[in-house]
Amino acid sequence: MRPQSVYDYLGIDAERKRLPRDLKVAWTLTFGALVAAFPVYTYLVFGLGLDRGLVADVMAAQVAVCYWLGPAASLLPLKGVERWSRMRRIHMLVVPYLIASVLTHLVWESLWVLLHSPISASRNAAWAYPWWGYIDGGDLRYVNPTDSFLAIEVLSVINGAMGAAGLFLLFSSKFQRPLGTLLVMAVAVVETVLTWYYFLTEILSGFENVNPTFMDLGVKFIFLNAPWLVFPWFVLYWGYHVLRIQLAQSTVEATPASARRSSTAGHLA
Repeated sequence: MRPQSVYDYLGIDAERKRLPRDLKVAWTLTFGALVAAFPVYTYLVFGLGLDRGLVADVMAAQVAVCYWLGPAASLLPLKGVERWSRMRRIHMLVVPYLIASVLTHLVWESLWVLLHSPISASRNAAWAYPWWGYIDGGDLRYVNPTDSFLAIEVLSVINGAMGAAGLFLLFSSKFQRPLGTLLVMAVAVVETVLTWYYFLTEILSGFENVNPTFMDLGVKFIFLNAPWLVFPWFVLYWGYHVLRIQLAQSTVEATPASARRSSTAGHLA
């Protein structure tokens, strides 16, 4: 008997592999708006001269909503996914979340790690606004980072690289490589730990670097970063079930054909 693949377990076959239109629209609206936010809001501030504080608030709210709704789109009451199994919905939450998270680590955070000194000195430069849009009221530690804060960001970038490796293994093997699953599960654990550390170090300092207002504290600091405390649990739940299928399949494939035939004959007898 052919071992069950991950796609079999998720209910994905050749006929149903195509994504429904409403889910693709939801992803386009959320992730597309996320990508477009930085150049658009930079133009509003430096091209049209709008108030940078107001623009930063609007941008933070939009980016936060996109980070929440983009991955969670498969859980919404969309017609195209109403007949999907629970695990397939979770699968389609986990994959876009991991991609968005990895890109955030490897683009926004890695460039800040490399250029944090020029960024801090360039508050009024358009090229630095993708970071200053968050720094304005969000978290001043990005302006004058301590060694421990810089270490958090470096570890986050390394974690993103691990996530990219895990995703590559999963996509290249059609989600059959246990190592890819283990890597993204490890990434999920590290993301949760780093995010809690990021929160707690500021909370224990009495919010020295974040304004205690609804927008700065509630939206920019908490709501915008909270996806990295919630979605990793979906990754771990998904990974546990996917890993069972992958390991079972690997065990069957590693068993010699003669032994499998003997076992099958014994069952038939």
